[in-house]
Amino acid sequence: MNRTSSDRTHPWSEEDLASLIGIKSVTYSVVEQKQDPEGVPMIGATEIVEGRVIDAEPTRIAWEQVERRPQAMLRAGDLLVVLVGRVGETAVATSRHQGWTFARSVAVIRFTEEGLAQGTDVWLRWWLKTPQSRRYLNVSSTNSEHRTLPLGALRQLPVPVPPAEVRERWLHGVAMAERRLTLNKQIAAHAIELADALFRRAEHTDGRDACAERQVGEIGRIVTGSASSVPQAGTEGTSFVAAKEVLNSRTVHLERTAVRTAVPIQAACPPGTLLVAPRPSGVRTVLATIPVVPGRGALAIRTDSETDQMWLLHALRSRYKELVATAQGQNARAMRRKDFSRFPIPWPPVSVRQDFAERAAALHDLARSVTAENRSLEDLVVHDIAELMNRNR
Repeated sequence: MNRTSSDRTHPWSEEDLASLIGIKSVTYSVVEQKQDPEGVPMIGATEIVEGRVIDAEPTRIAWEQVERRPQAMLRAGDLLVVLVGRVGETAVATSRHQGWTFARSVAVIRFTEEGLAQGTDVWLRWWLKTPQSRRYLNVSSTNSEHRTLPLGALRQLPVPVPPAEVRERWLHGVAMAERRLTLNKQIAAHAIELADALFRRAEHTDGRDACAERQVGEIGRIVTGSASSVPQAGTEGTSFVAAKEVLNSRTVHLERTAVRTAVPIQAACPPGTLLVAPRPSGVRTVLATIPVVPGRGALAIRTDSETDQMWLLHALRSRYKELVATAQGQNARAMRRKDFSRFPIPWPPVSVRQDFAERAAALHDLARSVTAENRSLEDLVVHDIAELMNRNR
């Protein structure tokens, strides 16, 4: 289907996604999802978070299920689109995901060589973030228990096609923006890595091999996670953070959540609360910068001072493997409050902890600053492509 529009200088067209020049296929998985711990890794909707694939511990399915259907194997450069839940979220398959497969909750858009050369993949990836695209996807989704977008509706998504000179100019600007986004992500990651290194040095700053210890339960108040409930009509509720969100948080700072719960904000854990959640390979700890209510499987820790907060955060990060012993079962599905509260933490003199906290806080401020810059830059790119289309309707 083709819809044509133009202004006085530049002709534009509008195509269904599946009809775009440069699109090779738009598919979803037909593979039987029979799990096999030795099988091929699989990416599902829950592994696509804020533009990236969380691939530390993927589900694996039997090789024979995929080998019979080569089209179910991912290639580097494929665009993954969530069909169930957070409909429309995207991520790009990297070389690491070459040969992996994908669940039925994800659609895969594959591009031709011509499409990649012309930047069709970049244009489409950003167009899917625009308000126009979001509105279409929301209206086209079914209102079942888990919001679901039919593959046919995704194929029919209207996509504006700019003339070559407009596209090339826009792609040049986006390339510069994406380089800055990548640089800022590296700065944020290295800042926290440096804070971790400062912690390891501070542990032994008095020259001894080990310092005094305190149990986690002596350092802060531990709050057990609970189930969420839908806020009443006309009320906002409070940010609810599921254990999966802690594990999949893009950075050590949790600044927003996907769900809200019917808990008054006064009863929520305040900003500065630490949140921990387990997986078999280790326990993840993040710092909430907003009021939150922890979900089942997670624990929250509230300390009395920012010094204790910063020290405990990096102590828990440094002992992420040992902390698995405080989780329930072989699959580490939830934290055990009693065992976690008894976990020992190194506790040097207050002067050591204060000095570390001051240095680490500056690094955390840097990480948050460049992350905020990235969000503003992403919003600017989305606004630019949306306005570009509006001006040329």
